[in-house]
Amino acid sequence: MGKVLITGYTGNIGRYVVEGLLDKSVEIVCASRKADKRESISELQEVVPFDFLNSETFNEVLIDVDRVFLVRPPQLASPKKDMYPFLKYIKEKGIKHIVFVSLLGVEKNPIAPHRKIEEMIKDLHITYTFLRPSFFMQNLSTTHRNDILYRDEIAVPVGNAITSFVDTRDIADVATEVIANQDPDQNNIYTLTGDVAIDYYTVAEALSEVLERSIQYRKINYMKFRKETIEKGVNKNFANVMTMLYFITRMGSAKKVTNDIEQILKRKPTTFRSFAEDYKRLWVKN
Repeated sequence: MGKVLITGYTGNIGRYVVEGLLDKSVEIVCASRKADKRESISELQEVVPFDFLNSETFNEVLIDVDRVFLVRPPQLASPKKDMYPFLKYIKEKGIKHIVFVSLLGVEKNPIAPHRKIEEMIKDLHITYTFLRPSFFMQNLSTTHRNDILYRDEIAVPVGNAITSFVDTRDIADVATEVIANQDPDQNNIYTLTGDVAIDYYTVAEALSEVLERSIQYRKINYMKFRKETIEKGVNKNFANVMTMLYFITRMGSAKKVTNDIEQILKRKPTTFRSFAEDYKRLWVKN
């Protein structure tokens, strides 16, 4: 087998995919916008300069690669313009398999960037595995971290809707298993969720117990959420996508629970309480 290209290798999922594949002695290439030259970190890992928007970086990053782990950068909101050229190049290079991190319920959401990327991969006839996870637990330790840390609140426009939160470490474990052990000539779609769907009142209660201080869930309307998100410095396109995802969550799109993680990993998904305990340090006030 050839090497595996990892995009988003420093992200909430990619970093754990890197760890998992290295543990299995799989050779990987990590794509990085920040690298200015190819760098070998170990016998099994190297970092190569890459930018979806720069076709001149496509060739080197795919040398000796036959599988790709693909994550859409949040700032790239126009897949046809931003990502199709690289996908087309992948097809021309004869890549055997793409493992793409998509989105729960994307089959019912034609405007989501993830849906468009799935369709492009299918249209190009590249063998794929689509991972369709629910909302990441790690959204609370990244995107919403400061709200919890400094304001003791979670402010999202979902009302009383429930969400089957999933730990990104579980997503990475599934991706690692697919890349290392599954048939690269077979198309698969996995819907990845926790084993229970909970509302944000329950999330706030769990965080309150772990942090030993009161965390409140603040209901907020869509336009106020978008405005506040942009005021915090988030790119407008990403803020629009976040608002759209929370809108469809309020409509019930994130409540689905599956056993795909358990079937693939032969264990239960990580619970929200376990996640909160593991990431507690990020919300502790100094």
